[in-house]
Amino acid sequence: MGGIWGSREFFTDALTEIAGYKAGVVLTDRELFEIMHDQGDVAMILDPDGPGGGRIHSSSFSEAVVTLLFRLGNTPTDSNMPITIELFHKHRNSELEKVQQDLMEAYLRFMESELNKPQENGMIDPRPLMREMHERHGLPGSRMTMELIEGLGRDMHRSAWGKVRNVEWKDTVELTGLFKSAGLVTQHSHFFDQRYIDYLAQNFEMIDSMHWRKFEGFTAEYFEREGYRVALGPGSNDGGVDLRVYPADAAPDRPPMILVQCKRQKAKIDKVLVKSVFADVFEEEADSGLIVTTSTMSPGAEATRTARSYPVEAADRTTVKTWLDKLRS
Repeated sequence: MGGIWGSREFFTDALTEIAGYKAGVVLTDRELFEIMHDQGDVAMILDPDGPGGGRIHSSSFSEAVVTLLFRLGNTPTDSNMPITIELFHKHRNSELEKVQQDLMEAYLRFMESELNKPQENGMIDPRPLMREMHERHGLPGSRMTMELIEGLGRDMHRSAWGKVRNVEWKDTVELTGLFKSAGLVTQHSHFFDQRYIDYLAQNFEMIDSMHWRKFEGFTAEYFEREGYRVALGPGSNDGGVDLRVYPADAAPDRPPMILVQCKRQKAKIDKVLVKSVFADVFEEEADSGLIVTTSTMSPGAEATRTARSYPVEAADRTTVKTWLDKLRS
């Protein structure tokens, strides 16, 4: 493919449409530029103060799409290298080089055979290829074939020119909603949208700017996926308790297992909050309390908690990052 000429509006529309279709995320022109600000000719064209258009090579546009999806947290890498080339470099001069070579030859034969016969719903069943490689190379052959299959799906998903996508999104979410909206309604999770999870896992520094109510929703989402029953408070006038966490099979009259207070803030957690959470635990006869924060515990708060044996723990900034990584698609 050669060069692509277009106006700023043309390239902006093309990239935002791909973000909406592939990642399910709606971007404003400004958000798109901020995400792609360091991408050479593409950034120059997207710049509101730039020339208003220009020409880029088709390969540059393909790379821009991969970068965009990666920065939205939608793909695991910003490398544009096809899986077949990845496997070649990964196993070259290794004990699995022969397996990789056999897999490529078997894959080409398999695809030639499959494409010459009618397919149901356009789908190709990879199990014959899996069986062949397992029979010839055992578990290493099966694993490498699975890696190839997953990589082919990844490559088709992040292609700028195809309609294949990993998830058939039922709707789209506005990226700005992560920061400005208290709403927790979502079709792709219960309390906190999966697309926001993926974005924050990739752009963790943005957690400091997310809406405080969304932070409560994220915490509730984590505990629900861990198998607990979660009661999320109203967000305001909640008496200092944001979440009540119960065992999944808890009786209706059982006191909460954990009372959770969420603090999306930069200031360290002080001992006053620790005492307040302990008072709530005592009042509701809960098993323990938990402070979930984008910051850390202050030395005074930690000393108070330890010295008085308060049943109050803290999930600090580092822990929140591990939660995001665990929930990421």
